[in-house]
Amino acid sequence: MGEVLSQSEIDALLAALDSGELDPGEMKKEASEQRIKLYDFKRPEKFTKEQMRTLQMLHENFARSLGTFLATSMRTLVEIKVITVEQLTYYEFTRSLPLLTVLAIYDIPEWDGRALMECNSTLIFAMLDLMLGGTGETLQEGRALTDIEQGLVSQLMRQFAHLYRDAWQTVADVHFRLETLETNPLFAQIVSQNETVALITCSAKVGTVEGMLNICLPHMVLEQVMDKLTTRSWYAGQTRLHDQQLTRRMRRALDQVYVPLRVELGETTVTLGELLDLQVGDCIRLDTKVGSLVRARVGSIPKFLGSVGRVANNLAVRVEEVLQGGVDNGE
Repeated sequence: MGEVLSQSEIDALLAALDSGELDPGEMKKEASEQRIKLYDFKRPEKFTKEQMRTLQMLHENFARSLGTFLATSMRTLVEIKVITVEQLTYYEFTRSLPLLTVLAIYDIPEWDGRALMECNSTLIFAMLDLMLGGTGETLQEGRALTDIEQGLVSQLMRQFAHLYRDAWQTVADVHFRLETLETNPLFAQIVSQNETVALITCSAKVGTVEGMLNICLPHMVLEQVMDKLTTRSWYAGQTRLHDQQLTRRMRRALDQVYVPLRVELGETTVTLGELLDLQVGDCIRLDTKVGSLVRARVGSIPKFLGSVGRVANNLAVRVEEVLQGGVDNGE
């Protein structure tokens, strides 16, 4: 805090400004030249503010998807929110974790690196209790996971990875493959201790149990997509993803539409009198030869050429050719 001026000092300063002895523009220039930006060489900032902002928006989408998934699958109230997105060294991150927790290490083949997701053991045991038909109670004292519990948690973390991949679709198409589970942070060394990482901290509430969920992304792993971690790229990816989802929904809806398919065995011309004289057992000579291809129409448009046959006791037509533009060359 700057020092407080006395009334006499304030009067002298105002008098100097009125007389022109002090120039406000020069004072402002000197103040800007003397401004010093602190830099900690032990904690270099490798992520820009815009990149951190983009990471926050990306993980807010992931938090909403994860909350919906857990609420649906476990049939309880789930609330997940992103609290902070910060950068620090991997050493600082691991030292801030409890000695007994659940760490899921993911391999990212497209980026040739690994990421880490840490879930508080309080939350894990609450989710395990719900998965096994309980009410969502957790343990008062932490303990290691049993073999059966490790299998269930691994399955859960793989589902988390699918949702996390969907959240990254606006930036890059990557896969997060569960490599291993650890309970001791000292055994989860995915990068060197001095490497800068982006730490996304989320608060999670599953039923009545609250805990923390942390996602650690090393800077060296994200280097390949650093230029895409911008607000402009983010919104462009959101628009592209929305268009793709809209296209898939329209395709699924169109796949359910019924259309008439009619096979024409041949054509002929008869007089009205011959038509009226037709009796049961009469034969009508068509312009189609035995073994020749017949035409199949979708609605009123010729679409396929096929050969007539039989499947079991049913008449059938095998598609031999798809007509380009819905019309054959002979028409």
